[in-house]
Amino acid sequence: MIQALTFDFWCTLYHYEQSPELLRLQHLRSVLDSAGRTDISDRQMLLALHKTWGAWDRVWRGEQQTFGADEWLRRFLEELQVMLPEPTFAQTVRKMVEVAAQIALPVADVVAVLSRLAERYRLGLVSDTGIIPGDGLRALMARDGLLDYFSALTFSDEFGRSKPYPTLFSATLELLNTPPQQAVHIGDLRYTDVGGAQAVGMRTVRYAGVRDDDTFFYPEADAVIYKYSELELLLEAWNSET
Repeated sequence: MIQALTFDFWCTLYHYEQSPELLRLQHLRSVLDSAGRTDISDRQMLLALHKTWGAWDRVWRGEQQTFGADEWLRRFLEELQVMLPEPTFAQTVRKMVEVAAQIALPVADVVAVLSRLAERYRLGLVSDTGIIPGDGLRALMARDGLLDYFSALTFSDEFGRSKPYPTLFSATLELLNTPPQQAVHIGDLRYTDVGGAQAVGMRTVRYAGVRDDDTFFYPEADAVIYKYSELELLLEAWNSET
């Protein structure tokens, strides 16, 4: 019998209502202009953006760790050979986080479904973080009335490792007091969510309602859903099997 559910955050519980990259670049453009670096072209900024996310991806995949907005900005500025005064740097980091948080919204139907699931299951979160740190994600969940549904929250910036590192999942299950055989993880990425959860013996559901991950060379989930109403029906079917 399923006792606990763990969820990914981005593209599973939350999504962006518009691309944060455009807003981020607009803000960074104003910062550079204010610093007197009007000589830096938009093309140079886009290239620096691409290289910075490439570095983030290498750390995420190669070291199973994530770095936050401060390290992201430091690497972005290094690509452009720009130095900012410390107060300006800190203010820019805060603004980057604020910009991302303002356009982050729960995915369709998730609030109503979680309220029902929380009555039957212990709920946990296993999330990699990026520009917005774990504290910021907690604040978003509190803002939208989701936080109280969860008994365990595991964020990569606080844990020190990122998915698919198996200990993130096993540590979360310990907090939920649930063995992996009685738990299901719901996430959008085959590499991190499916692979990491399966490594500790959990069942997996890939939520494809925001992003449909078709990277076939990574393991597929036990089930794929496109709406949260499908999750409730799926869990009922799995419970009936046992």
